[in-house]
Amino acid sequence: MKKFLLLLPVVLCLFCACSQDVDDTTGSGRATLALDVVRDNVPQMASRTVDAGLAVKMLYSDGTVYKAFTAGNVPSKIDLEPGVTYTLVAYSDNQDNWATANNGRGEACYYAETEVCAGEDETAYCTLQVPMTNYAATLTLPELFNTLFTSYTFTLTSASRTLQLNEGEKAYFSTEDGGFTYTFQATNLDGETFSHEVRRVTDVLHGMLYNVRYGFSSDSSVSATQNMEEP
Repeated sequence: MKKFLLLLPVVLCLFCACSQDVDDTTGSGRATLALDVVRDNVPQMASRTVDAGLAVKMLYSDGTVYKAFTAGNVPSKIDLEPGVTYTLVAYSDNQDNWATANNGRGEACYYAETEVCAGEDETAYCTLQVPMTNYAATLTLPELFNTLFTSYTFTLTSASRTLQLNEGEKAYFSTEDGGFTYTFQATNLDGETFSHEVRRVTDVLHGMLYNVRYGFSSDSSVSATQNMEEP
């Protein structure tokens, strides 16, 4: 089996910065949380401080819910109880079904949490980049491929999931399943069929897009870049 090229750039880590400033309404006794919460590597509208694709929950230390907001309905500021420390959880609402979305190809899943608090007459400012918790794989074929070949089958397998992709489509998998394998078969204009043995990609990282590229041979290479998603 010929070795493939696997490039693994560093994944952006979860970033959260929270600070307190004196509230404009001095003496009101209010505690306020100002949010800047976005999905990592998803373009945002300049006017938006909370990503419309994220839901947010505020939890007490015992895990009970203080406040919860659905995706698209998270305010930029939230009133808190002064002096109380909360766990802020930001997440996409597909935590339980991301793998079955898009006819089984899956979709990106996001999750992060951090602690926040504010005292009386204070505003806490929290900036949170929410990382993608799974990874994606895709296929790229050489130019003129569809002119020289009548059909192809690209098959991906990870754990118990096996699916077929067309060029440009993405499939999403869990990093906990230990990577993926792939096979490729193509038939040219003369009716000749070409294929190769099963190849494996291991040491996968969340937030990455693994691009399997083919030339006009049985060779393939696999490159990895950060996965970019549409807003």
